Amino acid sequence: MRIVPLFAVFVIIFCRAPVVQAQVIRDYSFSLCPQFGLLYGQVEEIVYPSNTNTKADLLSLLLWDMKPVFYYGFLMDFSPVKPMSKWGLFSGLSMKFGIPGPSGVIEDRDWQSVVNTELTNFSSHDNITRESFLLDFSTGVSFPFFNALLVKTFVNISYMNFRFYGENGYAAYARKLGDGIYAPINDDPIERQFSGKLINYRQEWLYFAPGVSVGYGYKEFFLAEISFIISPLVLCLDLDEHILTNTRYRDNMMGGIMLEPGFRYSMNLNKWLNISCDISWRYIGGTRGPSYSGQAVGIGNFKQNGEAGAGLSMLNTALSLKVRL
Repeated sequence: MRIVPLFAVFVIIFCRAPVVQAQVIRDYSFSLCPQFGLLYGQVEEIVYPSNTNTKADLLSLLLWDMKPVFYYGFLMDFSPVKPMSKWGLFSGLSMKFGIPGPSGVIEDRDWQSVVNTELTNFSSHDNITRESFLLDFSTGVSFPFFNALLVKTFVNISYMNFRFYGENGYAAYARKLGDGIYAPINDDPIERQFSGKLINYRQEWLYFAPGVSVGYGYKEFFLAEISFIISPLVLCLDLDEHILTNTRYRDNMMGGIMLEPGFRYSMNLNKWLNISCDISWRYIGGTRGPSYSGQAVGIGNFKQNGEAGAGLSMLNTALSLKVRL
């Protein structure tokens, strides 16, 4: 006789499960968001002194402009329908594709003197951004407070790929006085004009970072959020090809610090549409590692040759339209 009540309990649980599952599904929405924006900043390529008597902290510094780079992309979002009502899980995948074109200049500075820290070489060329791709995945938990505040904790994984080339421009070289001694660069320097393609540069980033955000909203109508991400878990790979000298440099770097403060304002237009504006600043600095050089563009082996570094400072502004499916 005990089989009957046990069977009844099983039937109740079995019949109730789809109802609970359906309720959970209704509490969440999947959204697809086209987005448009621009990147404004610089990518840094650094060479540190190695086995030399130079006095400056750096041997070479190249700054690649992104001023600006326009992009398009999309965001896939899974989040609570009413985040201000109760806690919930969320995740998002964002992809941004930069539009190729002129994006400022690339400036190269060298410090080769063994007696002082004065600049010895300077060159400036037109910078063309060939490719810029940014992928961000985040997932976390949101907690509402007092029906007005929304706190989120999350982790973010980001991958970035930038490709540039420099062309045309000019250079100024301080006169060599012998034995690593140079005249001031503004004292009758050796000057040279260039035309055509001169240098290619590729930089790839990967990092893992925790983050937190705090938002203020009103009855699911709008939400204003500030966020902050920080992490030392940074990896960077780059490849520099000097066409005139037929030389390549490849660097494997890690560490340093990555941080990104941001602000977002979003507003629900109706049940299905949401529009948002994002502003953030992404900074990476202190990333270092071994540098390798090769003698031919496209072929040949690399050998270790000193230490290199990389950095990035970039303002991102974006406009997104969220369509709930």
